[in-house]
Amino acid sequence: MSSETVGFVGIGRMGGPMCGRLLDAGHRVVVFDVDAGARAALAARGAVEATSPEDVASQASVVLISLPTPAIVETVVLGPRGVSTGSRVKVIIDLSTTGPSAAARIAAALGPSGVAWVDAPVSGGVKGARDGTLAVMV
Repeated sequence: MSSETVGFVGIGRMGGPMCGRLLDAGHRVVVFDVDAGARAALAARGAVEATSPEDVASQASVVLISLPTPAIVETVVLGPRGVSTGSRVKVIIDLSTTGPSAAARIAAALGPSGVAWVDAPVSGGVKGARDGTLAVMV
């Protein structure tokens, strides 16, 4: 079992399988999604359910996010009870297809807090997420 706790926000079609791979590899993973069923499914596999993105980022220094739109990414990261308000977060890795404009805005907003932003979209679809064969573009 890994000693480092990893946070994951957005555990739907892509994030769920990616998070599952982390669990299968023995990592302790704290998860949040607006879909309680998605949280429960991963909790049944050993994930720790959080109550908000902020709660995830208060339990993990590295938080991965996989969300459907740039607007949702910005809200989840920078909004009230967002990832950026967590007490432990040091690095946020965005696996979504956020785009350069939104990624730059988020990185600039995070700058004064010292939280690092990594724009790392993935390619390979749901099958790649399940199989562990995604290409990560950093």
